Amino acid sequence: MRILIAGGAGFVGGAVVERLAAHELILPSREPEKLRKAGVKGTFPVFTEDLEKLVAGFSPEIVINLLGIIRETPGASFDLVHREYTRRLLAGARAAGVKKFIQMSALGAAPDAPSEYHRSKFAGETAVRGSGLPYIIFRPSFITGPGQKFSRDLAKLARFLPVFAVPSDALVAPVEAAVVAACFGRAAEDGAIKDEIFELAGDRVLSFRQLAAESLAASGFRRPVIGLPRKLFFPLLPLFSLFPEPPMSREQYLMMASPNVPSGKFRGVKDLA
Repeated sequence: MRILIAGGAGFVGGAVVERLAAHELILPSREPEKLRKAGVKGTFPVFTEDLEKLVAGFSPEIVINLLGIIRETPGASFDLVHREYTRRLLAGARAAGVKKFIQMSALGAAPDAPSEYHRSKFAGETAVRGSGLPYIIFRPSFITGPGQKFSRDLAKLARFLPVFAVPSDALVAPVEAAVVAACFGRAAEDGAIKDEIFELAGDRVLSFRQLAAESLAASGFRRPVIGLPRKLFFPLLPLFSLFPEPPMSREQYLMMASPNVPSGKFRGVKDLA
């Protein structure tokens, strides 16, 4: 199959590209040479803001949208990346007559979510469901695996911090990137799977304290990790914002307001294994 993957150069994208390597892959990228040098197989058009034209020009059978950010920058807002880019990809997919559109969303996506991140993710979902195309929407919990930014950042901080404090009342159900990629692969290859939302999560529910402790240990660091109520971090957000890479942004604080665990209303990983 000819599959266009938007966001294939990212953390999860790398796992999805590996899982679908047997297919004809179209991988738009702002830095296509990096993909070539990494030995990735596929076609590498330069990423353009005219995503409708980009998709329509390659006439893929499947479009996978992995584009997403967890922090806004002057050139990339949640609304642009999660809603508008999705709209443009969908327009191109309709013009190309794709067989299925597969969307990466997130657990917690809702129209009334506390964070703009989750509200914009839901807006992307709404566009997909209303597109008239066969679709699959994946809502993963916290995704783990080699190259995960949270783990990298903790390891960097552990080089000079003797102790960590994280919210103890923020819950996640970690799922490995390889498992998520397997779900995307199954959804792309099985024509019978369509018009459905899946919640992707692991078998364990952890607090962020447990997640941080396990991540540090996996990186070879033994540091005390103190769990504190999330609300105690709110007064620190202005201070955090002064850092080049804040340890916690206001949006991330709001994202933790609801447990990042499956609701039980939708099918999950075991249904795609």
